[in-house]
Amino acid sequence: MHRISDFRFVWRGLRATGVAAMFLVAALVAAQEFPTIRVPVRLVTVPTLVFSREGRLIPGLDEGDFHLFDNGHRQHLHLEPAYAPVSAAIVVQANLDVREYLPFIARTGSVIESLLLGETGEGAVVSYQDEIAVLKPFDSGDVRLGLQHVTARGRESKAIDAALRAVDLLKARPASRMRVLLLIGQPVDRGSQSKLAVLEEAVEKNDILVDALSLPELGKSFVSDTFSLKGLSSRTERGGYEVETDLLKLMTALGASGGSAVRTDPFSTLTDATGGTQLHFRKQKELENALAAIGVELRSSYELSYTPDPADPGYHTIRLEVAVPGAKAFARPGYWLGSK
Repeated sequence: MHRISDFRFVWRGLRATGVAAMFLVAALVAAQEFPTIRVPVRLVTVPTLVFSREGRLIPGLDEGDFHLFDNGHRQHLHLEPAYAPVSAAIVVQANLDVREYLPFIARTGSVIESLLLGETGEGAVVSYQDEIAVLKPFDSGDVRLGLQHVTARGRESKAIDAALRAVDLLKARPASRMRVLLLIGQPVDRGSQSKLAVLEEAVEKNDILVDALSLPELGKSFVSDTFSLKGLSSRTERGGYEVETDLLKLMTALGASGGSAVRTDPFSTLTDATGGTQLHFRKQKELENALAAIGVELRSSYELSYTPDPADPGYHTIRLEVAVPGAKAFARPGYWLGSK
């Protein structure tokens, strides 16, 4: 923005330098009337887990070990050299249907802070029932206290509206952080004003990984997920955890959605779309094990990124290959690219 004093200075120079000064005035006016327009370039991030044939996580891979295809076209990708710190929005169902589970969900704050967020992570807490409440924003408060303030009331279960509120919180976090939306509750929605398709597009456009911890629904069969973790290992190991071969069950859970029938509940839809994990629990220990498993997943993932062709809007499919015999990679299946 040019001040009036700038033009007064030029006018004084005009009397001294004649025609040359007139060209300078014209340049200033042109810059004032025709500003430079910059179009943002979309950067797509692809958190990726790589398992061996035996179901073990494979660390230490380089950029050259990954081949990524966007709509069938090979992409030039970038691999972040270190684990990205996590920004996790924890969204908890808090209606009367799950009142028996809330006490032990409230006791998981320390597990979330130590095993899921780690030393460099940050968390926000959102609860939902008839109303949506932000119990802890990112920039203040304590995750443990936020979870302890989750109170059961009401009959509705506005999971979609609550998740969109969490997306707003995550959008404000720096792009250098891994954005995670963790849903805890029954995989249903009752009463939301927004549509699931709007939420799905929002998490994909903002590169948000969605994980879900599912409670059983009344009248439906319950599938339990169990994992064997050795606890904390030395600080020199990637991720800080040793994982037993039983983590193969996590790989099974990750791959289950790919060959299953189309599911329309919000938890399955969002985890499938973003390459996240949906695990099930009904006891305190199952919940803690599930949180630890997701923590291992986040700390063991490779953060790949690339810039797609901005002239090709719409849904893009992602296919990822790893140059390790017998290895299998798990990542988001695609994303939406807007026209602007």
